Amino acid sequence: MEITLVNLFYLFSMFIGSLVGLVLIFFGFKTNRHNILLGVNLLLLTYISLIVWLITTGYFLNFPFLYRTANLAGFLFMPLMYMYIRTVLTGKGITWKDLVHFVPVIVILVDFWPVLMLSNQDKYLLMQSEISNPVLFTTYTQSRFFPPNFYTPFRSLVLAFYWIISAIIVWKNTKRHDKQGFGKEWFVWIKIFLGLELLVFFPFLLFFWAIDPMANFLLVHLTIVILTLVTGFTLLFFPKILYGMDQDQFEKQRKESKSEKVENLSDQRSKEIESKLEEILDRDKKFLQHGYSIHALAADTDIPVYLLTQYINHHLNTNFSDLINSMRIEEACKLIASAKYEHLSLLGLAELSGFNNRNSFTLAFQKFRNVSPSVYIKSIKKKA
Repeated sequence: MEITLVNLFYLFSMFIGSLVGLVLIFFGFKTNRHNILLGVNLLLLTYISLIVWLITTGYFLNFPFLYRTANLAGFLFMPLMYMYIRTVLTGKGITWKDLVHFVPVIVILVDFWPVLMLSNQDKYLLMQSEISNPVLFTTYTQSRFFPPNFYTPFRSLVLAFYWIISAIIVWKNTKRHDKQGFGKEWFVWIKIFLGLELLVFFPFLLFFWAIDPMANFLLVHLTIVILTLVTGFTLLFFPKILYGMDQDQFEKQRKESKSEKVENLSDQRSKEIESKLEEILDRDKKFLQHGYSIHALAADTDIPVYLLTQYINHHLNTNFSDLINSMRIEEACKLIASAKYEHLSLLGLAELSGFNNRNSFTLAFQKFRNVSPSVYIKSIKKKA
């Protein structure tokens, strides 16, 4: 591979995008589930940048199995990024109704299914006839339902649609939140992202009829690579977003912006939440998962965070952290009483009960049992 500044630019953008995407997913499982979605979006952007690089360098011929997959990634990224923004600002998770956003992906799959099912050798022959002309390569001439070059403007129109509804939801919520900590950093970053995303589709929609196709190709695809690089790179300067720091404070502010906060939960809604909590916590014992957060509980129960918080605070007279820790301590006491785990150290017992370390286990045990775990274990043995 020839080392040029252009190659280095593409490779660096892919390195940053994949690295930050994986970090977001890793810490998303630990602290903030929203970041898993953001990490997936960044990896999709990175994949599109990889395809762009393979096309412009001609290396695509070495990867025929990737043929015609970039559009799938693009049409997945657009609704998923909107859902990430909506989830952060409203707490509304992904539901069955959101499947409508993936209709374009299904259409592309059906449209190009015969091409996608071709052998690598057949794909290679198709690519050989197109790779020398990037514009021809991206006109999707094998479409069964649409004319050549339909997907490029259609993709820009769909991106414009999702950009508009994302910008509206950000604008509506900007004044509702006290932009401190996580909230301040998130709003700064998302505005940078939306500004860059605007450059991907707006110039194309404005000038596609006036400039030659090759210039259009470079304009659209280079801005995608820039979006990937700058999105990933800027996240490195916003650690509270990258690692999920101060998310609880932001959630509190978001919850307070909800009109439902001042309303009493109906009996039916309360019973529904009670039933879901019983199913997820009592039956499935999800509280034993390390790092289990209220966002994870919201995802498991399909109940918004603010409603879970309201129910736990006002109906159970506690908070999420104490609720989970009390259940973990109850589980630990059952393990101790069973006498099957006498060989475990306090750290082993803590980990089996859902705690990340011995100190948090000891503090929680002292809080809910008014005695240290060591003393409690001795008292159980003495009774036995």
